[in-house]
Amino acid sequence: MSRRAVSPVIGVVLIVAVTVVLAAVVGAFVVGVGDAGNAPEAAITAKFGNEYPNQINLTHHSGDPLDVTKLTVRIFVDGEPLKHQPDVPFFAGKGFKSETSGPFNSNTADKSWTAGETASLTVASTTNSPQPSAGSRVTVKIYSEGEAVTTARV
Repeated sequence: MSRRAVSPVIGVVLIVAVTVVLAAVVGAFVVGVGDAGNAPEAAITAKFGNEYPNQINLTHHSGDPLDVTKLTVRIFVDGEPLKHQPDVPFFAGKGFKSETSGPFNSNTADKSWTAGETASLTVASTTNSPQPSAGSRVTVKIYSEGEAVTTARV
């Protein structure tokens, strides 16, 4: 019996084993990437308010109720982030006026933001920049516990 015939068989078995292991790793990665997580989903629109200069109104139209205490709100004006970002809920924060209403107001008992409700905040004109205005492209990104919920644009 010749030993030369054993080497190619062992080589083929090793190549098949490596291929199976790689396929398992890639499959596990793809399944993990496809997992959507537990982030709530909501349809929210943004528009400038009429009550105060630099007021931004965010209306929750449909989707999951959002626990405001778990939200992070990030605002960009013409692609540039505001110097001071809002902590929600709040009444008056650095870079924002106290004209906060709806679920973003810390004095509101109900911390759940549900469909049909509008939350507003007002960017302070002297302590925050860049300033939003009617000609600006304002983007508001909302996260719940670090996971993206929605993006709204004025």
